[in-house]
Amino acid sequence: MYTRTVLSLLLAVGMVAATGGVTIAQVDSQATETDSSNVQTDASQQEQATNYTRLYIEDRHKHLELKPGESDTITITVENGEDDVVDLSPQVVVPPRGQPPIEESWLTIEPGNTTLAAGETREFNVTVSVPDDAEIRRYGGEIALTDERVQTPGRPGPARPVHGVSLGVEVWQEPTVRVDADRYMFSQVKAGDSFSTEITVENTGEQAVPLNPQLNTDDRRRHGAVGNQERLDRSWMTIDAPSEVGAGETETIEITVSPPADAERGNYNAELDLGINDPTRNEQRSHWQEVRLRFQVWSQPDEAFETSFDVSQATTDTTLELTADQHPRASDERTDADFNVTFVAPDGTEVEAERVQVTDNGHVSLGDERQSSRSNDTYAARGESQTVRYRLEDPGAGTWSVRIMPENTMNFEYEIVRNED
Repeated sequence: MYTRTVLSLLLAVGMVAATGGVTIAQVDSQATETDSSNVQTDASQQEQATNYTRLYIEDRHKHLELKPGESDTITITVENGEDDVVDLSPQVVVPPRGQPPIEESWLTIEPGNTTLAAGETREFNVTVSVPDDAEIRRYGGEIALTDERVQTPGRPGPARPVHGVSLGVEVWQEPTVRVDADRYMFSQVKAGDSFSTEITVENTGEQAVPLNPQLNTDDRRRHGAVGNQERLDRSWMTIDAPSEVGAGETETIEITVSPPADAERGNYNAELDLGINDPTRNEQRSHWQEVRLRFQVWSQPDEAFETSFDVSQATTDTTLELTADQHPRASDERTDADFNVTFVAPDGTEVEAERVQVTDNGHVSLGDERQSSRSNDTYAARGESQTVRYRLEDPGAGTWSVRIMPENTMNFEYEIVRNED
């Protein structure tokens, strides 16, 4: 004979334990082999120890996605683990909080009240029929197979079914509003300059939808090379957008970023909520209309970058390679990087460098996500850069230096090679 006492402590962790894909309400055999301190519990704990019917239920979590007017059926399989007949009374239980409850009128359970012989397995078919006027959102509920309930210690609210199956129903429709933009936009902008980008919104529905873009910068801070942080100034951004998108129409939102000439350089982030109310989408989920904006602010230096290098007697020539990343602006325009390079001999004489080669580099992937802003719909192109090579013939031995003034780039790498006999 199996003991059917389930301790309240076990219920706090989980009412049931899963074995072989089947969920069972059973006893922890080790629970009775405790020291005397566990036996001497107070009266309230003793009162919470309850006998529960052993039922084995497959898959205690069910989920459906239905449009208004559609229906579908799920199957609940239960096995009687008792030595006696068990009465089953399937019913809909409304959750006390969280998701909106499934309407009981949406559900049909077959068979209804019935009995289950010892060791017998039975299937219950639960049909969910969503009415035509159902609101677009996610609904939750639970199918209880018996009247037995358990109160989880520390959790307020009504007791929950011991033998229950949770049911989630996502009521949805085909979206009528489409946002044509990269979810994550990145660009570079020089302090004192500006750039603009556009977001296209298409409405294929039969009614106009409101459009109210809102910029969120509350927790989007500027992260620079130094340790301090600074909030993004909203005055840097302007948003030009209509108040709605008419039925069957397409509208454009234009975003312009204009950091002042004295703006701190670094990475700036913001989120743009387009404020669209699509009647065919769950109003509690707005991620589809949110665009993450990220841009880097840089400034043109007043003085050239300078570094030194040693030249031996065996050196025949010296080459300098400068590589600059080419991040396109949001408008997809790219300006080639340029450099003003001057070599300085050991005696202080300035020598103009000879530019001898320019190389374009890039990275193409067939697996990365393609950016909607790019016209090529087959390849995902990333990581463009340009390398410029300068040569210094017959440098004299000693310590040289090179001065590099970058133009139209916010970062570059250099490599100095001395060729020897």
